[in-house]
Amino acid sequence: MRLIGIDQIIGSEVLARPIFDLDGRKLLNAGVSLRPAIVQKLHEKGISSVYIEDELSEGIEVTGLLAEETKNRAKLIVREEMQRLAYKKDINFSNMNSVVDNILDEILSRRIDMVSVHDIRMQDEQIFAHSVNVCVMAIALATKLSLPISKIKSIAMGALMHDIGKALLPPGLVSKSDDLTPKELEELKKHPVLGYNIIKDNNEASATTKIAVLMHHEHINGSGYPMGLAGDKIHYSARILTICDEFDTAINDKQNKNALQTTDAVEYLIGASGHVFDKAMVDEFIKVIPIYAEGSIVLLSNGNFAIVIKNNPINLTRPIVRVFYNPKTKTRYDKTFVLDLREELSIKILREIKVNVNDIME
Repeated sequence: MRLIGIDQIIGSEVLARPIFDLDGRKLLNAGVSLRPAIVQKLHEKGISSVYIEDELSEGIEVTGLLAEETKNRAKLIVREEMQRLAYKKDINFSNMNSVVDNILDEILSRRIDMVSVHDIRMQDEQIFAHSVNVCVMAIALATKLSLPISKIKSIAMGALMHDIGKALLPPGLVSKSDDLTPKELEELKKHPVLGYNIIKDNNEASATTKIAVLMHHEHINGSGYPMGLAGDKIHYSARILTICDEFDTAINDKQNKNALQTTDAVEYLIGASGHVFDKAMVDEFIKVIPIYAEGSIVLLSNGNFAIVIKNNPINLTRPIVRVFYNPKTKTRYDKTFVLDLREELSIKILREIKVNVNDIME
């Protein structure tokens, strides 16, 4: 199994995972051949990538922390509550609380080594899927920081609700695909305060949750919003959310126009550490984010192409890979050519490759 962009599909690929809509209805079953007509439908739904099964990725399993049912239910409830907020100016906090409990139970019942960060999203569910992804990442980071479970839950709730203020903004502004005008950008920047005002008097929401929603766009150097806070004046919960929020936005761009590869997004976090993000938290965050996702195609320093088959939680830059092609000699290797880069120290990954494998091997 491996994740590919639908612009790389040539028509013989087989879908590895079913695709659901936001209401939980199955749109496509695993095992479906991705014919051009199906690919066109995926385009229309705003889906930019899918998991496929092919000979190259045989035997590779890519598993997320959340079951599809848990993830779909979470997205559905976030949507319902944002709609409730938009039309009734009210939110059912207990519904959001139940989602966080389900996510926490599922994640904490497993040992967290790494977090699967890439998500398959339809255009109309971007904001809801983003909220769930940020929640999962925030739980992973808060756990890595050894915070008590009560604080982890409060941070997870803040993560799930961090964008609820957008429900009170004009829908066309939130969904706009083109660059925002300065006036529109200022309007969008109101959402942390709008979200905070919705929950500030709710006794079910903890102080940590409320302040995380309010401050999740503040930056360490004071360049953030809405208050321009700096350093330790930014609550630790918000510093966690800022990292997770901006990272997920970077790798899951809503139009797939500006989406970064994980390696580039990690470099962005590291480069902005100490002035945009809390450096100590970034240092811990990158320990749970696979730099090269299992199933990704990479170029090795010896000129060979390989596919990542398993990550190493101790050193995420040196996974186990299966070498399949040398472009200089035009040699194709069988599935037995496996390298553990923790042991093959003379070889390293240069970069991930985002092109059709058939183009590589021509």
